[in-house]
Amino acid sequence: MSRISPSASPGSSLFSPLESVFARIDRYGAWSADLPLRVAHLSSIWTLTFTEPSRYNWMLQYYLRDHGLALSWVGTGRFIFSLNFTEADFEDMLERCVQAGHQMQRDGWWWQAPGLTNKAIKRGLLREMLGQIFKR
Repeated sequence: MSRISPSASPGSSLFSPLESVFARIDRYGAWSADLPLRVAHLSSIWTLTFTEPSRYNWMLQYYLRDHGLALSWVGTGRFIFSLNFTEADFEDMLERCVQAGHQMQRDGWWWQAPGLTNKAIKRGLLREMLGQIFKR
């Protein structure tokens, strides 16, 4: 995933201390290759995306909270960072995200049946809801 660099004069950037973190995420596109997570960012605003369909992706926010990270209440999967975060702060945050992801994976929430798609998940949820509404 790419990021849009902040406009700044050549050679100076408000985000210079974090460029190595941004470069690492841009280069690998993930925190950990074995997790179905990717990050897209616009400097201090990061969004989590999932690379595999799952009915339970939304639960990651609770695992993150258990590891001391709270997502923004606006939408889901978004981190909004203070501009005074250091590279060490970001490294700590990344490590906590990886730990939360691995815990969620160990707990079995990212298991998926072969051929599962987001469309199939949505249809299944719709069938279940309609089944409850029109229950006889």
